[in-house]
Amino acid sequence: LENEGESKVLPLAEAISRYIRPGMTIHAGNDANTLLWQLLRQFWGEKTGFTLVISVLQGFAFNLIHAGLVKKVITSNCSDLFLAPGPSPIVQRAYREGAVEFENWSLYTHLQRLMAAALGMPFLPTSSLVNSSMEQENKDSFSSISNPFGEGEKVPVVKALSPDISLIHAWAADVYGNTIPMFADAESVWGAKASKQGVIVSAERLVSTDFLMRYSPLVKIQGHM
Repeated sequence: LENEGESKVLPLAEAISRYIRPGMTIHAGNDANTLLWQLLRQFWGEKTGFTLVISVLQGFAFNLIHAGLVKKVITSNCSDLFLAPGPSPIVQRAYREGAVEFENWSLYTHLQRLMAAALGMPFLPTSSLVNSSMEQENKDSFSSISNPFGEGEKVPVVKALSPDISLIHAWAADVYGNTIPMFADAESVWGAKASKQGVIVSAERLVSTDFLMRYSPLVKIQGHM
């Protein structure tokens, strides 16, 4: 159709097999459950050594830990939120056995690291972790620099985080990949824009580009990504 662009629509299994490789750093947005399940199906039994970047490690993401597909998690929350918040036995076992490395950030600094990469910046300033245990634990990615506008002052900064690829679930997308993400989800959007090799999107509905043009303020992920 006119204005649609080249179709990028693929069967789920083909999308994962074509673009996901062992050893990748994978960002998973909120509600990317279908894509996480497909990772599990296709890589079950393999030692893939994925690094998983996810704001809240919950739900289907636990299965990747259980299956041994993940060597490291970069997150701000590892608790099981449903049906009631509490520790996850899967995470507790992986931590206790040293099977998975857990890198902990606040929700804000987790987002800021993705934002920095998306904006093409090596870091962003923040005061979120100052005087916390996470400041001590994350010295490789959290530091202080001289304030160029205030002599003798120090500014805390977080290092940019650029995953290899992002897995995002959306309300709607056209065949070219222009996407309305779930709930205008800022973390998913910044994670998608920060990823070096692009985005795999699953969507509730495939719509026309004309439809997206009518709701263009909601299109947060563009097809060229």
